[in-house]
Amino acid sequence: MIKYKLKCNSRCCLDEKEFDGWFQNIEAYEKQKLHALINCPICGSADVVKSLTTPSLKKINKMKQENETNKINKTSKVNENIVFNENLKNIPTILRTLKKEIQKNSTFVGDQFVSKVRSMKQGKIREKSIYGHGTNEEIQELRDEGIDVVNVPWISDDH
Repeated sequence: MIKYKLKCNSRCCLDEKEFDGWFQNIEAYEKQKLHALINCPICGSADVVKSLTTPSLKKINKMKQENETNKINKTSKVNENIVFNENLKNIPTILRTLKKEIQKNSTFVGDQFVSKVRSMKQGKIREKSIYGHGTNEEIQELRDEGIDVVNVPWISDDH
């Protein structure tokens, strides 16, 4: 297992401290990063980067090193698939938890989401946490205007 120091680069976590992430190997880290499976524990953003780390090196003889390398090559693909599949099993739980937090801490504005966000940005109404509906085009327009919005998959409740 490899322990990396990770840091969230999202605007709401810029002043937060680093956090630890444990991975089977560098390939497992890179695969999870590629599929946006590494998220900030504070804000949930996938804009997480690995800090520079010093490797922990052990002195071993060359023959033992070759044997270990062969073992790792044979099992790493199996282990990566297991780790990747286990993380995929947790996604519905994570999305349900995120949905409950949004519902608890925000106001539902339905189809008025886009207009309310613009009004807040222009200072016409007080800023507060809201959630609602908008088309992909409308959401992209908000982003193009410099408004930070997040699309969250709305998963049905677990019964």
